[in-house]
Order: sequence, then structure tokens, then C-alpha cells
Amino acid sequence: MKLYFVPQTRSFRAAWALEEVGEPYELAEMTREQKAQDEHRGRHPLGRVPVIDDGDGPIFESAGIVLHLADLHPGRGLAPAPGTHERALLYQWLFFAMTEIEVPLVEIYIQKVHRDPPDEAIIEAGEQRLQPAVAVIERELGERDYLLESGFSVADIVMGEMMTFAGYMEQTDGLANVAAYLDRLRARPSHQRASALGDS
Repeated sequence: MKLYFVPQTRSFRAAWALEEVGEPYELAEMTREQKAQDEHRGRHPLGRVPVIDDGDGPIFESAGIVLHLADLHPGRGLAPAPGTHERALLYQWLFFAMTEIEVPLVEIYIQKVHRDPPDEAIIEAGEQRLQPAVAVIERELGERDYLLESGFSVADIVMGEMMTFAGYMEQTDGLANVAAYLDRLRARPSHQRASALGDS
């Protein structure tokens, strides 16, 4: 297994999942210039990360990657069995993270970080869409430690990173359940090992 990786990007999700799996993998840390080259565009047509090569060819999209890794290693307990209600809930939270949370978060991020001056109307619209979705996660985490009753799953890898991003954008202030959730996730040795990648 080979992971094409850039620190502090969505590729952290794939690295975290690989650390949860616990099998050896090769890390190919990339520069912005390398991502733009034709060689990498053969792996990802938009020149982005993460990409994994599982031996049969490249796979991109972080949520798809973590689900694939969970399926390759069912004994690790990172995803409920296909066809079960818990598996359907796994899909639910993965798609909820990618559509209801990441989309408005990125809009807010672009305005706050990359626009001078930022368009306050776009930020307000993003927050109006985001806040009800974040409130759903706060409520769900009041019932249990992780998104699924069966325990930690790859849905928490994706959602945990979304909540971290939301916190960076000051969108989770005062949400005690989300804060405790992030503390639990960061305490996982796999999270700590993935966080150390690219620091040298």
C-alpha cells in the first residue's frame, strides 16, 4: 500500500486510517509542484491528495479511501458489516460530513483565509448552512462516544477531521460534546502517529 500525502490536508484522513489498520505502508510525501505534474495527474486527474495505490492501481477521494481500507481489514472493526443497519449509518455519516459540513466550511475558509477583504455575505450564508449540521453532531455525541453505537469507525476519522476544521474556523465554540469527542480522537495512538507524519 502506498499513500501519496501532503501534511495538513485531507490526506491526513487516509494516513490515520492506515495507522488504524496497522499494516505496513509506503508514504510518498509530495510538494505542490509534484502534485501538478502529469505523473501525479495520472493518479488523480485534478492533481490532488490523498491518493492510495493498493497494488491494483490508484484510488482517490479521502472518504472512499478510508472505507476501502476498512473493508480490506474487517478484523480491525473500522466499519460494520455490509448490509447491516450500522453499515447504513456509517454511509450516512460519511456523506453527511462531506456534503453538509465540508462544503460550507470550505466556503467560509476561502473567504476568511484567502480573500482580502472577505465577502461577509458568503461567510454568513455558509454559517447559516453549517451551524444546523454541526448542531446535529453535538446532539448525536450527547448519546455516545462515537457516531456509531458499535464504536469507533472510519466515519469518526472523517467527521473528526471536519470538526477539527470547524473549530479552526471558530464554528464549534461552546459545543462540549464535540470538544470531548475531539479529545477522545486525539488520544488514539493511531491519530498521534498520523499527526507526526511530515514533521521531520
